[in-house]
Amino acid sequence: LAPDERALTIRAHVWLLAARIALRLIPFRVLRRFVDSRRPPAAPRPDGWPAAVRRAMQRASRSLPGSTCLASALAAEVLLRAGGHPAMLTIGVAGGGQSIPLDAHSWVVSGGLVVAGDGELDKYTAIVRFGADE
Repeated sequence: LAPDERALTIRAHVWLLAARIALRLIPFRVLRRFVDSRRPPAAPRPDGWPAAVRRAMQRASRSLPGSTCLASALAAEVLLRAGGHPAMLTIGVAGGGQSIPLDAHSWVVSGGLVVAGDGELDKYTAIVRFGADE
């Protein structure tokens, strides 16, 4: 990996691990306040930042098995905001009928790109969104 990609991948590992721990110890509303309080940098990263964050999050998720989609989404959101890019975290549900168990999933979008939590997103109905995908 190029030095910039390697550094971003390390940051993705750190934020993913931090999110995993925080989700076990801290109420979600407190985590949201922390993420929402992050200020954008004076100069945003280049347009390729969301794609770079996506690659870094994929690497981090592969090397930290057992990470939830919510932990990955929170880590990606922090990295996107740190790079001065918009991020919208969505939590959605599917199923929940009499014979279908409830299935929840979260994902992050920036500039139309799913940065974390991609998959069969069409099957989920969004129940809450945080941030903005401007």
